Amino acid sequence: MPGSNPIYYWDTCLFLSWIKDEQRPSDEMSGVREFIEKAKRREITIMTSVITHSELLQSHLPAGMERLFTGFLRRIQNKGVDIKIARLAHDLRDYYVQRKDENNDKTLSTPDALHLATAILYRANEFHTFDRRNGRQTLGLLPLSGNVGGHKLTICKPEARSPELDLKPQKK
Repeated sequence: MPGSNPIYYWDTCLFLSWIKDEQRPSDEMSGVREFIEKAKRREITIMTSVITHSELLQSHLPAGMERLFTGFLRRIQNKGVDIKIARLAHDLRDYYVQRKDENNDKTLSTPDALHLATAILYRANEFHTFDRRNGRQTLGLLPLSGNVGGHKLTICKPEARSPELDLKPQKK
């Protein structure tokens, strides 16, 4: 649709970084905060899978953040897992299992496959994550950018395009 807002898919780790105000390179957190502000102003659309709700545990949230997080989740598009998403997630996982030798015996986790399938089927402009996964049994998502199991999808960190929007003092 011409004139519609760009759609950015957010992996669970971005919500967690924001909620916990993680110590990350300042440009990464500036990007997170900028996209949140743009979503609040309805300049962009942020989408995620409903599995994000199950991946973020209330007991891991800092005090007082549950209400803020729940309020923000109401402002974004939460996509349910249906049979089309489940089938594509299956196909993505199978694609990487068949290529384990090319990927140092690493495969795609089920939650990551569901997130990627949702972004692909709902045609996200970009998939935002910090997931690099060095040293674990599963593939990192950032290295998959451009070709996710034969599907075109840009995977990147959320990049601040207007750094002046980040008014939060930087931690030293």
